[in-house]
Amino acid sequence: QQDSRRSFIAFFRHEVESASVKDSTRRNQLTTLALLEDFCKELTFADITFECVAAFEQYLRAKGYHPNTIAKHLKHLKRQVNSAINKDYMEIQKYAFRKFKIRTVESKHSHLTPEELGKLESLKLPGSYNRLQHTLDAFLFCCYAGLRYSDFTALTPSALSTAGRRTWLTYRSVKTRTEVRLPLSLLFGGKGLRILDKYNGRLDEFFRLKNNSNANKQLQLLARLAGLEKHVTFHTARHTNATLLVYHGVNITTVQKLLGHKSVKTTQGYANVMDMTVVHDLEKSAGRRARRE
Repeated sequence: QQDSRRSFIAFFRHEVESASVKDSTRRNQLTTLALLEDFCKELTFADITFECVAAFEQYLRAKGYHPNTIAKHLKHLKRQVNSAINKDYMEIQKYAFRKFKIRTVESKHSHLTPEELGKLESLKLPGSYNRLQHTLDAFLFCCYAGLRYSDFTALTPSALSTAGRRTWLTYRSVKTRTEVRLPLSLLFGGKGLRILDKYNGRLDEFFRLKNNSNANKQLQLLARLAGLEKHVTFHTARHTNATLLVYHGVNITTVQKLLGHKSVKTTQGYANVMDMTVVHDLEKSAGRRARRE
């Protein structure tokens, strides 16, 4: 049996840094480690008890994290506790997660309606809030292109190319490794291109953001400034893109390709917008009838 007084923090860091995982996975696990260090600078193996894990959960809740984000961090912690037990640094009889239940809530796709998106598009940032313009522009670009935060921040200027007088954005998804090609001029009236033009010569800077958590906190502030009550995160941009494409009648298999989904079943998860689409189609039909009469 190894010395239980050794640093669990150091063990956690070594395990993550030496693991054969995707860079995005490593970054996520290191974010958990940073939060754990903020919670308690020094933790030995003996310190990792049921009470410690429960206190860490409460600490994350007090910081305002979503229940599913808290669950993600606790799963990362549990993974390293399991690894420590397997390597005989901790006793299985003292397993902290034996009676600890990691709680999640059902997550629904959150998207912006055309009116809500319009409020963000027309938002003017006064004075000290001007520092949020970069985050706002990045979010709007992701709405027009359907990008995840991880894919946006992995972009470089070389992802843009011109073919047949059209500008294309080509990238490989960090999450699925699927290649996606987007004709930016044909999406949302070319609004994404206009944002890129605004950062002409500074695209490397444009594609760099604060970490996902801080960027989402800035988005929440932007949403309040725009008069939105909805909880807005960077992933809301991807859901907004899919929702509005379906709303405007784009074929579901085309939306699948634009989002880089491997299966159309994933894309059909946006079926909650079908009611909006039905209303939209009926309104158009009613308008045509009224003009004929």
